[in-house]
Amino acid sequence: MIYQDYLDTQALQRYASTMNARAKRIDVKGKLTAGSIRDRIFESGGHCEWCGIELVNKEFELDHVVSLSHQGHNTPQNLVVSCPDCNRRKAGKHPAKFAAEIYNQTQLKTKLITAIMSQYDINPTAQLSLFDTDSAELPPKIERDDESSTTPPYKWS
Repeated sequence: MIYQDYLDTQALQRYASTMNARAKRIDVKGKLTAGSIRDRIFESGGHCEWCGIELVNKEFELDHVVSLSHQGHNTPQNLVVSCPDCNRRKAGKHPAKFAAEIYNQTQLKTKLITAIMSQYDINPTAQLSLFDTDSAELPPKIERDDESSTTPPYKWS
């Protein structure tokens, strides 16, 4: 679909029907209507809710935040407006993983990314420690005489 001020009701009904059929096929709860999809689209303000790019007069897609394959519900609350690129890149990824990925690439915290980071209590910029300094033990110090301090204690054969 193309994001415009006026969205064709029949196109929205087809979109809802397609999404509902997919959800029913894999036994996921929830049902969408043309009206609920229209309202959700306009709530986005014409921007991709993942990366923030403007979508007015451009192609867009609806993405389930928690994918149906991971038992996300087929409801308006689980839908976001997405640019085709973000929708393809996210695919079936966990929303927290994808939110951190987008943030680390763009340094942009959209409303959606902020909400997901808050919900899952994640900080995508935090670097995890490679070593636990409290419990790490240093190797024993090797005492050497003057000759061994300049020559390695091994020989190549």
